[in-house]
Amino acid sequence: MPKLVQCVPNFSEGRRRDVIGAIVDAIKAASGVKVIDYSADFDHNRCVVTFLGSPEEVRVSMLAGARKAVELIDMNKHEGVHPRIGAVDVVPVVPVCGVTMEEVVELGHAIGRDIAQELGIPVYFYENCALREQCENLANVRKGGFEGLKKSGLVGNRAPDLGPNEIHPTAGAVVVGARGPLIAYNINLATGDISIARSIASKIRRLRESGEAMAGVKAIGLYLASRGIAQVSFNITRPDLTGLWEVYSFVEREAREMGVDILESELVGVLREEQVIDAFCAAMKFKEFSRDRVLENRIIS
Repeated sequence: MPKLVQCVPNFSEGRRRDVIGAIVDAIKAASGVKVIDYSADFDHNRCVVTFLGSPEEVRVSMLAGARKAVELIDMNKHEGVHPRIGAVDVVPVVPVCGVTMEEVVELGHAIGRDIAQELGIPVYFYENCALREQCENLANVRKGGFEGLKKSGLVGNRAPDLGPNEIHPTAGAVVVGARGPLIAYNINLATGDISIARSIASKIRRLRESGEAMAGVKAIGLYLASRGIAQVSFNITRPDLTGLWEVYSFVEREAREMGVDILESELVGVLREEQVIDAFCAAMKFKEFSRDRVLENRIIS
């Protein structure tokens, strides 16, 4: 079985299509990886690229994409509602098939070394790649954003795991990690009242921390100025414990109690078939359902 890894770098550019295109092209050209998705958002001012390849291919292409991003993105001029500390903000690697989490952790550390040594950018490791407990949670590393990191300096708990002990003047810093499958998901509300989105996100956090519900769900409330609407933005880090439908139905219920409807929801990047089927079954209240009931799966088999 071939070794296959998913890499989902988040770049701090969601407005300049030429810059996004150049980064994606650099990733494609560097090795035999397959770019399966990329999407950008104006208000987040962020692009998420998803590509697949062998560990070595992913390593080579990730460095090429990072190099191009550092060349074209200046964090001193960057504005966006999404938390970020660098031009190449976050680099998650995920095992897909034929590769263990331990091997993907090694890959994450190798990618971090490449970026630190060849591009001169401070690197932090999070999730399964974390070398320090305080860095396991991505939110802890990105606290204060690029501006906060620049002001505080890379000292004490803010010192990087690799690279220079000073922030890159234009590219900031990078966070690299190995993790399991994650669903990046947004729900847009039919209101511009950000307090409603923040209230919902806060309730999700309390439920998660208490262990009552919403296991593995991280949420923040944001305001999308270009559209005049509020958004609840999610990372569903344990879709095996809390699925898409559970998150959607919770937000819909909470919003309606505050007199607001859901305008729409959106997926960032890709998700796995079982996650789609799980949401479908929950919404339709199927007693049982299997992949074999999907015609295309029967044809392929």
